[in-house]
Amino acid sequence: MGSWWAMKYRFLLRPGWLAAIAALVALTAALLSAQELTARATVVPLAQLLKDGSPANGALGHAVTVSGVLDGTRQLLVPDRALPDGRDGYLVIAPLKAADGTAVVVSRGWTAQPVTPPPVPAGPVTITGWLAAAEPADSASAKAEDDAAKDPAHRIATVDVATLVNTWPYPLDQSYVNALSINPADDAAVKLTPVPAPTPPNKSSWYILNLGYTLQWWVFGIVGLWWFATYVRRLANPAAEDAEEEAAEEEAAEELSPPAQAPAATP
Repeated sequence: MGSWWAMKYRFLLRPGWLAAIAALVALTAALLSAQELTARATVVPLAQLLKDGSPANGALGHAVTVSGVLDGTRQLLVPDRALPDGRDGYLVIAPLKAADGTAVVVSRGWTAQPVTPPPVPAGPVTITGWLAAAEPADSASAKAEDDAAKDPAHRIATVDVATLVNTWPYPLDQSYVNALSINPADDAAVKLTPVPAPTPPNKSSWYILNLGYTLQWWVFGIVGLWWFATYVRRLANPAAEDAEEEAAEEEAAEELSPPAQAPAATP
């Protein structure tokens, strides 16, 4: 039996077929990667990605939007923060107050020097950015701790929510938002550089926003595999396929033919 299958499907080992199969696998991987990027780039309300105040599984790095009023009197600098191009500097963070009295930690952007943070926009704003996890105090580098110690009233070594809760008079979630844009426009923030979102990890994120995309690709994949298997089977068994088609045509013809009339009885 094994040798029969090997003889029937050995054409799949030809270079052309191997290249086609490899191309199919590569295309599938590329499509899944694109799906992941598309899902993460879809802007959703911040609350949709939080579960009990903490980011849901796979939500870090996702594009979010959140509205409120920035409290410019409580801005802090977070030292030892590098941009992707290697430049070292500071994050400028501030609380974004919501109508219910809670607040979200927002990083307005990056600055190279420990200057006085620029004024915040007056009135309500809508911030679009990406979600980051709160940082424990012991994750700070020695450089950040030394820098923050020089001006503890205006600097903090990490985006540590446990410390900020005792510094700012607002309940806070275990996360913060890196702002990419502020509407109405934050004219003063032109002096700050937005921090780009990190590259997604090489693994799939399973949470509700990705589920729809994932199901779509599973359906496409199943249909593609069915088509490929059918095509290969037809190549390996052309005679059987012809026989099946002929039998189907004969059956259809019989169904369309009128039934034979019985001979009339003689009196």
